[in-house]
Amino acid sequence: MGIARPITTVLAAALGLLGGNAPQDEEGLSWPREFTHEGYQVVIYQPQLEAFVGDYLTGRIAVSVLPPGQSEMVFGAVWFDALVETDREGRTVTVESVKIPRVRFADATEEQSQELAVVLAEQATSWEMVVSLDHILTSLEMVERERAVSDDINTDPPDIRVTYVPSILVTLDGDPVLHDIENTDLQAVVNTPFTIIYYPSTAVYYLYAGQDAWFYATDVMGSWTVTSRVPDKVTSLIPPDTVQVDVDEEDETGLELDIKDVTVVVVTEPTELVITEGPPEYASIDGTDLLYVSNSESDVFVAIDSQQYFIVLAGRWYTSGSLDGPWSYVASDSLPADFAKIPPESARGSVLSYVAGTDQAKDAVLDNSIPQTSAIRRDATLEVTYDGDPQFEAIEGTDMTYAVNTASQIIEIDGKYYACDQGVWYESDSPTGSYTVATEVPDDIQDIPPENPNYNVKYVYVYDYTPDVAYVGYTPGYTGSYVYNTTVVYGTGWVYRPWIGPVFFFPRPMTWGFHVRFSPWWGWTVGFGFRSGPFHFGFAMGPMMWRRPMGWWGPRGFHRGFNRGFHRGYGAGFRAGYRAGQRSAASQNIYRNQRNASRNVDRATARNQMSQRQGNRGGQNRDVSPGQGGQRGQGAQRLQPSQGRNNNLYADRNGDVYRRNSDGSWQMRNNQNWGSADRSGTQNRQQPSRDLSQPSTRQGTQNRSQNLNREYNSRQRGSQRTQSYNRQRSSAGSRGGGRRR
Repeated sequence: MGIARPITTVLAAALGLLGGNAPQDEEGLSWPREFTHEGYQVVIYQPQLEAFVGDYLTGRIAVSVLPPGQSEMVFGAVWFDALVETDREGRTVTVESVKIPRVRFADATEEQSQELAVVLAEQATSWEMVVSLDHILTSLEMVERERAVSDDINTDPPDIRVTYVPSILVTLDGDPVLHDIENTDLQAVVNTPFTIIYYPSTAVYYLYAGQDAWFYATDVMGSWTVTSRVPDKVTSLIPPDTVQVDVDEEDETGLELDIKDVTVVVVTEPTELVITEGPPEYASIDGTDLLYVSNSESDVFVAIDSQQYFIVLAGRWYTSGSLDGPWSYVASDSLPADFAKIPPESARGSVLSYVAGTDQAKDAVLDNSIPQTSAIRRDATLEVTYDGDPQFEAIEGTDMTYAVNTASQIIEIDGKYYACDQGVWYESDSPTGSYTVATEVPDDIQDIPPENPNYNVKYVYVYDYTPDVAYVGYTPGYTGSYVYNTTVVYGTGWVYRPWIGPVFFFPRPMTWGFHVRFSPWWGWTVGFGFRSGPFHFGFAMGPMMWRRPMGWWGPRGFHRGFNRGFHRGYGAGFRAGYRAGQRSAASQNIYRNQRNASRNVDRATARNQMSQRQGNRGGQNRDVSPGQGGQRGQGAQRLQPSQGRNNNLYADRNGDVYRRNSDGSWQMRNNQNWGSADRSGTQNRQQPSRDLSQPSTRQGTQNRSQNLNREYNSRQRGSQRTQSYNRQRSSAGSRGGGRRR
């Protein structure tokens, strides 16, 4: 069978429209995808990734083409090098510009395959594709990924306190610090994310508890009592845009509490509170010799054979012979073997993300390497505010210094100043500016140790630039998520000194005190205290917010989602995705914050300049044709999910196409037929893969079978993750999509 010229044109058109502006729902992200054009039916199977570095993605896809009037499809493999834009909150990756360096069609002659390669290079340079991020994560299992942190993450336990009554942990960053509130005779405790207002004339402190609920005390560190008698001048300071949490029907079945029974615990040192509803109650976990504390939101376990307690906090495991401690750190790969056997759908299946060697932990590690990307106008500028004259201190172990009396993260290197703000690097010859968008990040930045509060800027990158646009990105390390000992942890564990000046208070990231937990869909969220019926203890965007930009949980302007707090039913399992931690996408993608809108490049301009980058990009593989090609998908129809067709075609690294049968066996396409994949098939292959610079390599039969099965398993898990995420998103939408910060 030959391949006529029109088939190559149709296939190129298919690549040009692969995804496009397809709806980003479960159906729109499914595989395979197809369309019919001038009688040709083109089917595109799920991409198989080979590398994902920054905003550059490489991989291969299996394709099939059915010419008009024929009954036999033509099968082949196409390699791609693509520039992409990631949306971690929408969990999609959009291919903005692509090159085709290599193709191979098992049913084509050498001449026909060369012709196809040229056409693809000419017409597919603007290939756009929307892919589920979860499909990519599981596909990248087979790709070596760099580790996110050094070995200097602090694992010392905080003060772990267990209480059997509903309690709220109020964390202060050191001893209480009072600042005057402008245009009033009141003061505020500024070194806490909670709103605590001091009324000097009565020497009373008021703690805002959300929904018009207040506590009062005569000593911040003393006993707090619920009150309904709060001076108007105090209540008027709370703006209407306080953090609220929607209440759904499921929550209404939770524990009803009288706010008068709630205990406020105020601490000034790293502390975590473990709250149980009365004395601890224990339940078993099927298939294991583990028990867990069932009447607590905290993940507390008991190993039956050793009678040791285990608890996970901020991704770190600690063990003790008693709930009262003392607690000591245990590495995630040194846990009892039963932890890896916890069923994912069980009440505590979510902890698998912290258990070394589990699929959930591997996914979390891979997710930690995926950047959030954007295109930024190079004429954007940054204004920096200091509390007085700029003050810099040395970064231990380096020749760099950093600014201490500003909310901005500014590093001085050899007399030049680099500011990292909202996931973008700026540079200046002066500490006060003017700061303009940087086109590169000095290598010295990678030497910043975890003991320094600017450690997170190591994970902000400049990938490329044009005269008008800088292509930037940040991985979750920028927002406090790190990989340590093969699993994810939150925060460095180090305690950083905040800036307390005569006018400003500038907080630094904190690891402890806010019940930080990981969700496979939403990342890390913070939570505390409890929820009772319609009442929820929350953070107000307090009266001092204009002076103290949020910086407790990562970079300024980044607001983490809140867990709902103390109520029954929290342990809903891994697949549930911590519904309590859901939040709107716009509040978490730093590049989409309203204050950053003016510096973002519009999508059309960014895509056009990406195409220019792609045309100028060098690399080991050059294109099969030097031409830059035509426009995206001219005259082609939009790709649609392929109804009734299995997503069971795969292309290996050599360009051979394989089909997985329902019984789990594999077949290879060769000489226009499907044959057993157990034979090598190399003697009868009609032509090599079209790679103009790299020789083809051959795998052994056993390795090939293993890799194909791994590809299949990864694809299955990717589909399951995508479906689970969409269920969570749909569930959030049905409840009104309340905003969690």
